[in-house]
Amino acid sequence: MILGWFLGQVGAHIMMEAGKSLSLMKPSRFEGFIWHDCAYIFLMMDLLMEGSFQAFGVPHHLAMLTTLIVAVVLTAYARSGPDEGNLKVIRYVLGALLLISVALDPVLTLVRYGVEELGREMVVNDSLPFYLCDVVAIFLAFALFTKNQRLVEIGYLWAIAGTLQGLIMPTLWFDHGELEFYIFFLQHGGGPVAAIFLVWGLGIVPLKGAMRRAIYWSLGYMVIVMFINWIIGANYGFLNHKPAGGTLFDHMGPWPHYLVTLQVIAYALYFFLLKIAPRKK
Repeated sequence: MILGWFLGQVGAHIMMEAGKSLSLMKPSRFEGFIWHDCAYIFLMMDLLMEGSFQAFGVPHHLAMLTTLIVAVVLTAYARSGPDEGNLKVIRYVLGALLLISVALDPVLTLVRYGVEELGREMVVNDSLPFYLCDVVAIFLAFALFTKNQRLVEIGYLWAIAGTLQGLIMPTLWFDHGELEFYIFFLQHGGGPVAAIFLVWGLGIVPLKGAMRRAIYWSLGYMVIVMFINWIIGANYGFLNHKPAGGTLFDHMGPWPHYLVTLQVIAYALYFFLLKIAPRKK
Protein backbone atom coordinates (compact mmCIF):
# COMPACT_ATOMS: atom_id res chain seq x y z
CA MET A 1 0.00 0.00 0.00
CA ILE A 2 2.80 2.40 0.78
CA LEU A 3 4.34 1.99 -2.65
CA GLY A 4 0.83 2.02 -4.01
CA TRP A 5 0.28 5.38 -2.36
CA PHE A 6 3.60 6.70 -3.67
CA LEU A 7 2.92 5.58 -7.24
CA GLY A 8 -0.66 6.66 -6.85
CA GLN A 9 0.52 10.21 -6.37
CA VAL A 10 2.10 9.99 -9.81
CA GLY A 11 -1.32 9.19 -11.18
CA ALA A 12 -2.92 12.14 -9.43
CA HIS A 13 -0.61 14.76 -10.86
CA ILE A 14 -0.42 13.00 -14.21
CA MET A 15 -4.15 13.28 -14.70
CA MET A 16 -4.10 16.91 -13.66
CA GLU A 17 -1.50 17.81 -16.23
CA ALA A 18 -2.69 15.40 -18.87
CA GLY A 19 -5.45 17.75 -19.89
CA LYS A 20 -2.90 19.84 -21.76
CA SER A 21 -2.16 17.03 -24.18
CA LEU A 22 -5.49 15.19 -24.13
CA SER A 23 -7.97 18.05 -24.06
CA LEU A 24 -9.86 16.68 -27.09
CA MET A 25 -10.55 13.36 -25.45
CA LYS A 26 -13.92 12.93 -23.72
CA PRO A 27 -13.77 9.63 -21.84
CA SER A 28 -16.92 8.08 -20.49
CA ARG A 29 -17.24 6.81 -16.93
CA PHE A 30 -16.42 3.28 -18.11
CA GLU A 31 -13.31 4.39 -19.99
CA GLY A 32 -11.73 5.80 -16.84
CA PHE A 33 -8.95 3.22 -16.59
CA ILE A 34 -7.91 3.62 -20.23
CA TRP A 35 -8.05 7.40 -19.89
CA HIS A 36 -5.82 7.24 -16.82
CA ASP A 37 -3.15 5.14 -18.57
CA CYS A 38 -3.16 7.24 -21.73
CA ALA A 39 -2.75 10.33 -19.60
CA TYR A 40 0.14 8.69 -17.78
CA ILE A 41 2.05 7.96 -20.99
CA PHE A 42 1.42 11.32 -22.66
CA LEU A 43 2.23 13.36 -19.61
CA MET A 44 5.43 11.50 -18.81
CA MET A 45 6.65 12.26 -22.33
CA ASP A 46 5.69 15.91 -21.92
CA LEU A 47 7.28 16.25 -18.49
CA LEU A 48 10.57 14.80 -19.62
CA MET A 49 10.81 17.73 -22.02
CA GLU A 50 9.15 20.55 -20.10
CA GLY A 51 8.99 19.65 -16.39
CA SER A 52 9.72 22.63 -14.17
CA PHE A 53 10.01 21.08 -10.72
CA GLN A 54 13.46 19.70 -9.94
CA ALA A 55 13.65 17.05 -7.26
CA PHE A 56 16.36 17.90 -4.71
CA GLY A 57 16.71 21.39 -6.14
CA VAL A 58 16.91 24.42 -3.85
CA PRO A 59 13.11 24.83 -3.38
CA HIS A 60 12.75 21.12 -2.60
CA HIS A 61 15.61 21.21 -0.09
CA LEU A 62 14.09 24.29 1.55
CA ALA A 63 10.72 22.55 1.83
CA MET A 64 12.30 19.52 3.51
CA LEU A 65 14.41 21.69 5.80
CA THR A 66 11.39 23.76 6.79
CA THR A 67 9.47 20.58 7.61
CA LEU A 68 12.31 19.30 9.78
CA ILE A 69 12.69 22.61 11.64
CA VAL A 70 8.95 22.97 12.27
CA ALA A 71 8.71 19.38 13.54
CA VAL A 72 11.65 19.82 15.92
CA VAL A 73 10.52 23.23 17.20
CA LEU A 74 6.89 22.23 17.78
CA THR A 75 7.83 18.94 19.44
CA ALA A 76 10.42 20.58 21.69
CA TYR A 77 7.92 23.29 22.64
CA ALA A 78 5.23 20.73 23.48
CA ARG A 79 7.66 18.81 25.70
CA SER A 80 8.70 21.96 27.58
CA GLY A 81 5.45 22.11 29.52
CA PRO A 82 3.76 25.14 27.94
CA ASP A 83 0.31 26.51 28.65
CA GLU A 84 -2.41 24.16 27.39
CA GLY A 85 -4.12 27.06 25.65
CA ASN A 86 -1.06 27.66 23.49
CA LEU A 87 -0.89 23.98 22.58
CA LYS A 88 -4.55 24.05 21.62
CA VAL A 89 -3.94 26.95 19.25
CA ILE A 90 -1.09 25.01 17.62
CA ARG A 91 -3.23 21.90 17.30
CA TYR A 92 -6.13 23.73 15.70
CA VAL A 93 -4.00 25.79 13.33
CA LEU A 94 -2.05 22.75 12.13
CA GLY A 95 -5.24 20.73 11.75
CA ALA A 96 -6.93 23.50 9.77
CA LEU A 97 -3.91 23.79 7.46
CA LEU A 98 -4.05 20.06 6.74
CA LEU A 99 -7.74 20.24 5.84
CA ILE A 100 -7.13 23.27 3.64
CA SER A 101 -4.37 21.42 1.78
CA VAL A 102 -6.81 18.60 0.96
CA ALA A 103 -9.73 20.87 0.07
CA LEU A 104 -7.70 23.03 -2.32
CA ASP A 105 -6.67 20.15 -4.60
CA PRO A 106 -9.97 19.93 -6.56
CA VAL A 107 -10.41 23.70 -6.37
CA LEU A 108 -7.01 24.40 -7.94
CA THR A 109 -7.69 21.76 -10.61
CA LEU A 110 -10.90 23.52 -11.61
CA VAL A 111 -9.22 26.93 -11.51
CA ARG A 112 -6.40 25.73 -13.75
CA TYR A 113 -8.45 23.67 -16.22
CA GLY A 114 -11.94 25.13 -16.00
CA VAL A 115 -15.30 23.91 -14.76
CA GLU A 116 -16.36 22.37 -18.06
CA GLU A 117 -16.29 18.66 -18.83
CA LEU A 118 -12.48 18.34 -18.90
CA GLY A 119 -11.98 20.00 -15.52
CA ARG A 120 -14.78 18.01 -13.90
CA GLU A 121 -13.44 14.75 -15.33
CA MET A 122 -9.98 15.50 -14.00
CA VAL A 123 -11.34 16.26 -10.55
CA VAL A 124 -13.27 12.98 -10.45
CA ASN A 125 -10.32 10.94 -11.70
CA ASP A 126 -7.54 12.45 -9.63
CA SER A 127 -8.40 15.31 -7.29
CA LEU A 128 -10.86 13.72 -4.88
CA PRO A 129 -9.48 12.91 -1.40
CA PHE A 130 -9.03 9.18 -1.92
CA TYR A 131 -5.26 8.93 -2.08
CA LEU A 132 -3.69 7.72 1.14
CA CYS A 133 -1.94 11.04 1.78
CA ASP A 134 -5.33 12.81 1.62
CA VAL A 135 -6.86 10.36 4.09
CA VAL A 136 -3.84 10.74 6.38
CA ALA A 137 -4.17 14.53 6.35
CA ILE A 138 -7.86 14.31 7.26
CA PHE A 139 -7.25 11.75 10.02
CA LEU A 140 -4.43 13.78 11.51
CA ALA A 141 -6.46 16.98 11.35
CA PHE A 142 -9.18 15.43 13.49
CA ALA A 143 -6.54 13.81 15.70
CA LEU A 144 -5.18 17.31 16.33
CA PHE A 145 -8.64 18.67 17.08
CA THR A 146 -9.67 15.83 19.42
CA LYS A 147 -6.44 14.17 20.60
CA ASN A 148 -8.11 10.84 19.84
CA GLN A 149 -5.55 8.10 20.46
CA ARG A 150 -6.74 5.79 17.69
CA LEU A 151 -6.58 8.54 15.06
CA VAL A 152 -3.14 9.56 16.27
CA GLU A 153 -1.94 5.96 16.12
CA ILE A 154 -2.90 5.23 12.53
CA GLY A 155 -2.08 8.78 11.45
CA TYR A 156 1.44 8.35 12.80
CA LEU A 157 2.00 5.08 10.93
CA TRP A 158 0.53 6.25 7.64
CA ALA A 159 2.18 9.68 7.73
CA ILE A 160 5.71 8.47 8.48
CA ALA A 161 5.56 5.31 6.38
CA GLY A 162 3.67 6.90 3.50
CA THR A 163 3.29 10.66 3.34
CA LEU A 164 6.94 11.24 4.23
CA GLN A 165 7.93 9.46 1.02
CA GLY A 166 6.04 12.10 -0.93
CA LEU A 167 8.02 14.80 0.84
CA ILE A 168 11.37 13.20 0.04
CA MET A 169 10.54 11.91 -3.45
CA PRO A 170 7.70 14.14 -4.65
CA THR A 171 5.67 13.50 -7.77
CA LEU A 172 5.18 17.19 -8.37
CA TRP A 173 5.14 19.09 -11.66
CA PHE A 174 4.79 22.63 -10.26
CA ASP A 175 7.77 24.67 -9.10
CA HIS A 176 7.86 27.29 -6.34
CA GLY A 177 6.23 29.91 -8.56
CA GLU A 178 2.92 28.03 -8.48
CA LEU A 179 0.45 27.74 -5.60
CA GLU A 180 0.25 23.97 -6.12
CA PHE A 181 3.88 23.70 -4.98
CA TYR A 182 3.08 25.14 -1.55
CA ILE A 183 -0.14 23.17 -1.13
CA PHE A 184 1.70 19.94 -1.97
CA PHE A 185 4.39 20.51 0.64
CA LEU A 186 1.89 21.82 3.16
CA GLN A 187 0.19 18.44 3.01
CA HIS A 188 3.24 16.20 2.62
CA GLY A 189 5.26 18.13 5.18
CA GLY A 190 2.35 18.91 7.50
CA GLY A 191 1.37 15.25 7.86
CA PRO A 192 4.72 14.07 9.27
CA VAL A 193 4.98 17.24 11.40
CA ALA A 194 1.57 16.55 12.92
CA ALA A 195 2.40 12.89 13.54
CA ILE A 196 5.69 13.68 15.30
CA PHE A 197 4.12 16.53 17.28
CA LEU A 198 1.27 14.31 18.51
CA VAL A 199 3.35 11.23 19.35
CA TRP A 200 6.66 12.68 20.58
CA GLY A 201 5.44 16.11 21.61
CA LEU A 202 2.06 15.50 23.23
CA GLY A 203 2.83 11.90 24.21
CA ILE A 204 -0.22 10.33 22.51
CA VAL A 205 1.52 7.05 21.74
CA PRO A 206 0.55 3.79 20.00
CA LEU A 207 -0.92 1.26 22.42
CA LYS A 208 -0.99 -2.52 22.61
CA GLY A 209 -2.64 -3.99 19.54
CA ALA A 210 -1.54 -1.12 17.30
CA MET A 211 -0.12 -3.47 14.66
CA ARG A 212 -3.35 -5.42 14.41
CA ARG A 213 -5.40 -2.24 14.18
CA ALA A 214 -3.07 -0.81 11.53
CA ILE A 215 -3.58 -3.91 9.39
CA TYR A 216 -7.36 -3.57 9.71
CA TRP A 217 -7.20 0.14 8.85
CA SER A 218 -5.01 -0.55 5.82
CA LEU A 219 -7.16 -3.36 4.48
CA GLY A 220 -10.27 -1.25 5.07
CA TYR A 221 -8.77 1.66 3.15
CA MET A 222 -7.82 -0.59 0.27
CA VAL A 223 -11.24 -2.26 -0.02
CA ILE A 224 -13.17 1.01 0.23
CA VAL A 225 -11.04 2.84 -2.32
CA MET A 226 -11.12 -0.11 -4.72
CA PHE A 227 -14.92 0.01 -4.55
CA ILE A 228 -14.94 3.78 -5.12
CA ASN A 229 -12.60 3.31 -8.10
CA TRP A 230 -14.98 0.75 -9.56
CA ILE A 231 -17.98 3.06 -9.10
CA ILE A 232 -16.46 6.20 -10.64
CA GLY A 233 -14.10 4.55 -13.16
CA ALA A 234 -10.93 5.90 -11.53
CA ASN A 235 -7.81 4.19 -10.22
CA TYR A 236 -6.85 5.98 -7.00
CA GLY A 237 -3.72 4.44 -5.54
CA PHE A 238 -3.42 2.11 -8.57
CA LEU A 239 -5.46 -0.36 -6.54
CA ASN A 240 -7.73 -1.55 -9.34
CA HIS A 241 -5.13 -2.20 -12.01
CA LYS A 242 -1.48 -1.56 -12.71
CA PRO A 243 -0.43 1.66 -14.46
CA ALA A 244 0.93 1.54 -17.98
CA GLY A 245 4.34 2.76 -19.03
CA GLY A 246 6.64 0.58 -16.92
CA THR A 247 6.66 0.96 -13.13
CA LEU A 248 7.76 -0.96 -10.05
CA PHE A 249 4.45 -2.78 -10.21
CA ASP A 250 5.74 -4.71 -13.21
CA HIS A 251 8.07 -6.62 -10.88
CA MET A 252 5.33 -7.56 -8.43
CA GLY A 253 3.16 -9.79 -10.58
CA PRO A 254 -0.28 -9.20 -12.10
CA TRP A 255 -3.30 -7.74 -10.35
CA PRO A 256 -4.18 -8.55 -7.60
CA HIS A 257 -0.89 -10.22 -6.62
CA TYR A 258 1.06 -6.97 -6.48
CA LEU A 259 -1.37 -5.70 -3.84
CA VAL A 260 -0.18 -8.46 -1.51
CA THR A 261 3.44 -7.38 -2.00
CA LEU A 262 2.52 -3.79 -1.19
CA GLN A 263 0.76 -4.87 1.97
CA VAL A 264 3.80 -6.85 3.15
CA ILE A 265 6.05 -3.82 2.63
CA ALA A 266 3.57 -1.63 4.51
CA TYR A 267 3.37 -3.99 7.47
CA ALA A 268 7.16 -4.19 7.72
CA LEU A 269 7.31 -0.39 7.93
CA TYR A 270 4.55 -0.33 10.54
CA PHE A 271 6.45 -2.84 12.66
CA PHE A 272 9.60 -0.72 12.56
CA LEU A 273 7.75 2.50 13.39
CA LEU A 274 6.01 0.89 16.35
CA LYS A 275 9.37 -0.31 17.65
CA ILE A 276 10.85 3.19 17.68
CA ALA A 277 7.73 4.95 18.99
CA PRO A 278 7.77 6.10 22.62
CA ARG A 279 5.99 3.97 25.20
CA LYS A 280 3.16 4.99 27.46
CA LYS A 281 4.50 5.68 30.95
